[in-house]
Amino acid sequence: MHENGIYTGFDIDLWEEIARELNLDFAYHETSLKGLFSAVVAGKADIAFSCITITDEREKIVDFSHHYLDSGLRIMVLQRTKFSLLESMKTFTAPIVLKSLSYIGLFIIICGHVFWWVEKGHKYISSQYLPGIFQAFWYVLVTMTTVGYGDIVPRNWVGRLMAFLVMLIGIGFFGWAVAQLSSAFTLRTLHSDIADHWDLRDRVVATVEGTTSVPALDKLGAVVLPAKSIDAAYDLLLSDEVNAVVFDSPTILYYARHKGVGKVSVVGPQFDIQYYGFLFPQGSELRESVNRALLKLRRNGVYDRIHTKWFGKY
Repeated sequence: MHENGIYTGFDIDLWEEIARELNLDFAYHETSLKGLFSAVVAGKADIAFSCITITDEREKIVDFSHHYLDSGLRIMVLQRTKFSLLESMKTFTAPIVLKSLSYIGLFIIICGHVFWWVEKGHKYISSQYLPGIFQAFWYVLVTMTTVGYGDIVPRNWVGRLMAFLVMLIGIGFFGWAVAQLSSAFTLRTLHSDIADHWDLRDRVVATVEGTTSVPALDKLGAVVLPAKSIDAAYDLLLSDEVNAVVFDSPTILYYARHKGVGKVSVVGPQFDIQYYGFLFPQGSELRESVNRALLKLRRNGVYDRIHTKWFGKY
């Protein structure tokens, strides 16, 4: 982060401790992610860093230090606190709700046909398929919901056995469906209906262009909207132009706990585990010195102090 002419952040603090340990003079030069690699490859920079993930492809053109942070991708969504009738109605189209309603419908259809077959011709169930089958469906529905109007009662032992099964199994089905619907309403209200990275398929997701987040989202089937910076991605989410922002876990967690408090929520576990490293020109003599300094900072507790300062205990 760059405010009032001063750079701050986990990487900044860590690098300045390394530079102090190695007694190095340095000057910062801010550029884009592409510019970081270009400057290092061209020999215009001795070292580069900015939450850069170590990959096989990148190792072909630059050298990396030992990894200094275990990371991964996290999902951030807009926190919806105001009631919206339209958003609430959309809950019924959520996959988990459609699935539960389908199971209940199938249960009613099967049990209704069995009940009609064993009870048809009695006083309350017509021997004709129509309207007899709807009378049977009505009986199954009021039994499984425990309403029990008593307008239709089984007359023989087979029908009563069927009623017994509907009571035992149907009530469980109905309770499960209510729980799924309640869960979907909660997700829609607080976090939208995105609960983990598998829910990103066909959703519009913002991330930073040129980062490892892009291919990871492509594999998940998300509709990727690349932004020039993470701040631009945040703005897209806050203006409700995208369904979620996906980026490196430390960056997402920091924003959600500071500037994004009350506006956004982080959902789901970390995925697509990644490792950050410092970049060097290939064959750089500085790389070995930085690696030794990193090991020392981990051993003497300085690294843990910096990590806790920026990310807390997570």
